[in-house]
This record gives sequence, C-alpha cells and structure tokens, in this order.
Amino acid sequence: MVKESDSIIQNRKYYQRNKMLSIIRFHKNVSRYDIKKITSYSMTTVISMIDELISQGYVYEVECEENRVGRKPVWIKLNPEGGYFIGIEFNGRMMHCDMVDFSGNVIYRNETAMHREDSRAVIVGKIVNNIKMAREQLGEKKDKALGVGIGVPGYVNKEEGIAKGYTHFADWKDVPIKEIIEEQIDIPCYIENNVDVMAFAYKWLYFKGDYEDFLFLSIRTGARLVPVINNRLVFSETGFSGEIGHVKIAPRHDICTCGKFGCLNTEVSDFAIAAKIREGIRIGRFQEIKEMVKGDMEAITVNTFVKSVLLRHEDSSTLMREIAMHLGNALGFTVNLLAPRKIIIFGELAKIGSLFIDEVRRNIEEVVIPENIEGFSVEASNEGEDLGAIGAAALVMQRQFNFIEQTI
Repeated sequence: MVKESDSIIQNRKYYQRNKMLSIIRFHKNVSRYDIKKITSYSMTTVISMIDELISQGYVYEVECEENRVGRKPVWIKLNPEGGYFIGIEFNGRMMHCDMVDFSGNVIYRNETAMHREDSRAVIVGKIVNNIKMAREQLGEKKDKALGVGIGVPGYVNKEEGIAKGYTHFADWKDVPIKEIIEEQIDIPCYIENNVDVMAFAYKWLYFKGDYEDFLFLSIRTGARLVPVINNRLVFSETGFSGEIGHVKIAPRHDICTCGKFGCLNTEVSDFAIAAKIREGIRIGRFQEIKEMVKGDMEAITVNTFVKSVLLRHEDSSTLMREIAMHLGNALGFTVNLLAPRKIIIFGELAKIGSLFIDEVRRNIEEVVIPENIEGFSVEASNEGEDLGAIGAAALVMQRQFNFIEQTI
C-alpha cells in the first residue's frame, strides 16, 4: 500500500517537474539559476530535478555562446527527441494526422479522405492506420511515441473517452474510441472535441500560453467557437458548449442537421454553401462555378466557392456578403457577452481573406456596443488544415506534462 506521505511527495515532484519543463518550454534561454528565481525552489531541488530530466532524455545542457564577462551560463533546453506525440483530427471531409516532437515541432503529416457514408469500423480503421504509420516513421524510436490525442467531431465524453455522436456520420454513436485504441495499439489515448484542440494549439503552441481574451471560431461542416477568457480556455463540464452554429438567425425554411430550422449552420457550413450553389445553378445563377466544375454538380465544394469569390464572380460575392452578414450578427451577440479582444476564424472561408473578414467585422460592429469595438479585431487563421491534429498532439503533451501557466 502506498503511504499518503509518499503520494504527496510524488505529486509534489510531478508538479515541480512540469513547472520546470513549462519554464524551459516557454523561455528561449534559461539556466538552473533562472529556474530557481522563477520558481522560488531551492537550488538543491532545481539541480536534482534538472539532473533527473537530463537522465530521462527530456532536456539537455548547452553552454552560452555569447561573449560575456565572467562565467558563462549553461542553458537548459528541451530535447526534441525526448518523446513524440501523435495527434489526429477529423470531420466529415478529411482526417489529419500529425506527429510532433518534444519541442512541439511537426515532424510528420498525413491526411486521409473521409466520406459521409463511412461506417464506425471504417472510421476506426482509418484512425488506427494513421497511428501505426506515424509510429513507423520513428523506426527504432517508436516506443518514444508517448501517446495519441484525437480531436473528435461532434459531442464527446472526454473523461470516459467516448465519441457520443456526429450528425455527418450516421454510424458514429457512443463509440468507446479511447478503449478501442488503447486495446489495439497499446498507447495512451486522450480525446477531446476537434475544435477545442484547435484552440488549444493556438493558445499553447502559437501564443506560448499567454494571450488574453480571444474567440477561436472554426467553420467547416459546422460552426463552433471556443473562448479564451482571462488567458484560460473556457469549456463546459458536458463539453457541449460553443455551438454557435445552432444559434437561430432567422425564420428560414432550411433544416439543420440538428433537426431544427434557421440555424447559422444552414448558412455558413461547408456543406450548406455547396448546397446553396447547386440550388442556385438550377435557377440560372453561379454560371461561372458551373463552368469551373465542367457541369459536375457533385464537384462543387466550399473550395470552389472560395476560388470563385477571389475571382470576383458576382453571384459568389453576393453569397459571401450574405454569409458574412449572418455570421457577423451571430458573433456580435457573443462579443457583447464576452468582450474578447480578437476573433480568429479558421476554415476554408477564412482563405478568402480580407474580402470576407472585413465584411464580418462590419456586420459585428452594427450590433456591438462601442466599448467592445475599441481595440477589437477579426483575423483569418493562417494555419494549415492540420491545425486540429497539431492541437490533438498538444493535448497529449498537456495531459502527460501538464503545461503550467506562466504566472506562477
């Protein structure tokens, strides 16, 4: 039986380890003495823990190369080969798999097409295959793959590791994905909603854990946002928060995947946009897009629409302004509620750039109080489509090496 005192000591060491690793991760050059000053730990504690981290291969030492008077400091650096983290994220169109090293650098990428008719077995098979391919890239070091994170679309029970459901896959309900992966591959597995892990990537890997009050909005097969308020990601206990795509925007006749009418998703989602264009072609609109796909209606995607807007095609530009109006109105209410300094928009629509972003901001301004507009910005994400996979890998890093806030 483990004594309570032993458990307390282990927990303290775990916290100290992660605290020091966070400091090393978020500082370009840091010495043992710097870590002592930041943490207020004794030098004995710092030396002992850093020596242990070196022996485990998580960090290494490098002498300062700058010309300095007196003794040069010895910097402590993360060892990129200290461990590897696999991240997978998918939706109704695509699955992305990335692997990052211990420093957070992406060393492997892969993507797999998804189809709405994919069964549970097919989807699980694609996940398993991607994990195996990622581990194979490590060769003899494949045992250093420390875990896999999965950004799952729709609703999830992240504590039990169960994918609850996703409307674009009919057979994807109550899937014990964590249990399946850990049994088939024998690797720790963590799951989270796919948009949550994208926001996670932004906060920790791009903003280095320090950015105040922004909203991360993903628009793909649906619209969902994750707030970061007071430098903390805001999630509900159920995990069903942020569903801005199901905000009612107008009494319209289009039915949403949730079974209700008038949701924002029926105006802005990738599938909804493609459907609107097909419907428009049937009544003589969007002729430029019809020519772009050579009459193949099934070839029309949101990517086609983005290209058409950038070519300044009139019907597509009109539709873009309608989308921006609906999105801006919905976001305006959120800005009044949470007063973020920034909204980051991710997805194919963001690739339109300022033409779209400026329209969204203009519509936001029409419903937001002046006090919440000062210093406020809307930006298009410049990250690639594999942002969710990177975030899923960062989720593993968080669960196993618990990022510590810099205000410590």
